[in-house]
Amino acid sequence: MSSEQTENSLDESSVTMVDVLQEEHDLEEEYNAVLGASDEKCCTYSQGAIKRQALYSCLTCCPEGRTDLNKCAGICLACSYRCHENHELVELYTKRNFRCDCPTEKMSTQQCCLLNVGLPIPQKCNSENLYNQNFQGLYCKCHRPYPDPERTTEEVMLQCTVCEDWFHLIHLDMSESTKKIASADICAEMVCEKCMKKHIFLQDYTGLALDAIDNSDEPLYKVSSENNSFCEDHDNKLRSDLDKSISDIMHMNAVETVSSENIVESQVSSTIDADVNTDTDGPDVKRRKIENDSPLKTANEDSCLRPKAKTGYVGGATFWKCDWREALCKCVHCLELYKTEKVEYLLDPEDSAMSYEERGKKRGAIESTYEQGIRALASIGRVQQIDAITEYNRMKDKLKEYLQTFAASKKVVTEADINRFFQEMRSEKNADLGQPYLCR
Repeated sequence: MSSEQTENSLDESSVTMVDVLQEEHDLEEEYNAVLGASDEKCCTYSQGAIKRQALYSCLTCCPEGRTDLNKCAGICLACSYRCHENHELVELYTKRNFRCDCPTEKMSTQQCCLLNVGLPIPQKCNSENLYNQNFQGLYCKCHRPYPDPERTTEEVMLQCTVCEDWFHLIHLDMSESTKKIASADICAEMVCEKCMKKHIFLQDYTGLALDAIDNSDEPLYKVSSENNSFCEDHDNKLRSDLDKSISDIMHMNAVETVSSENIVESQVSSTIDADVNTDTDGPDVKRRKIENDSPLKTANEDSCLRPKAKTGYVGGATFWKCDWREALCKCVHCLELYKTEKVEYLLDPEDSAMSYEERGKKRGAIESTYEQGIRALASIGRVQQIDAITEYNRMKDKLKEYLQTFAASKKVVTEADINRFFQEMRSEKNADLGQPYLCR
């Protein structure tokens, strides 16, 4: 192989500084998204159940958890750094409404070193915490680890908004058109089939889910610049139906308001007449009695906006737009339903993983490593700047020459080879310094 061919081969396999900086930027973005909104210095146990935080499962401290979910334990970000360093940890991404288990009786061989002074150690187990197979390092309906050592293809996984388990895209039951939507990376949240069947009320809202317009060769979805809708025709129909429903409700309430005013007026008159003779209650008590007896209040509370028409849900996972939660009805009956099924978090705009990631990115919006390096370079004197840049160029040329020998012999560059290179560079630098010169 000629020297020119060797150099071309090296150039093709080399990575530019732009590539390095872009990769570093992507890693920092991912770090901030997952960990940026979590506390990395203090154990979160004293704060109770955190709305959403980064969590880890320690299999070293809870080996029985591998086969028994009741023996699993989850720890916060800070405890993963300080209390469980070098342990076998399973990264759980984020979980909602979870309290750190590190200071509890679940950690029989480990004591939390971040627990606030004055609290008894260990604490009782967190009875409200929920654990799934993810704490055992298993995911999806196939109950396999991630990454799967037996898989040779790329693993695309999505997290269910409700149960928070992760599923391989290829293992989600859905139509071919829905698979295209999921693969297009345009869905904000996904609810797996098991949770769709468990919480039947969600099936009433599938008219708002992402779905194919038709099976023709036309674009799979349409994007509206005004409301970011992926299914404009369907949304227009929904808005028309909603406007009609609101109009009917307003008309009904207007009629009831007139009648209720007459009723309230008669109640006020009768109440006042009664008060003159017998009532000893104050004016606030009388006002509350009148408001509680008002039929208008009952009419408004019973105005459920949950879609009543058949949606045609036939099973499988459902994919949603970013604003689907806003369409959930908030009438008294639906609120009670959410409470009964323990899904009240669906009404919380800060509950979603997307919202959590956005908070993390904002919190972690600090200088990148590259920006810190440039700022450090600008803070030193002109002579030192020239020396630093000269030394960098010298190192770059030496490294290129060193790697060319591997390219010529078609040898693989190992970590030991790189360490040896920098050791030789340090030796050369020390040799160049020579003996110290003392001025007499």
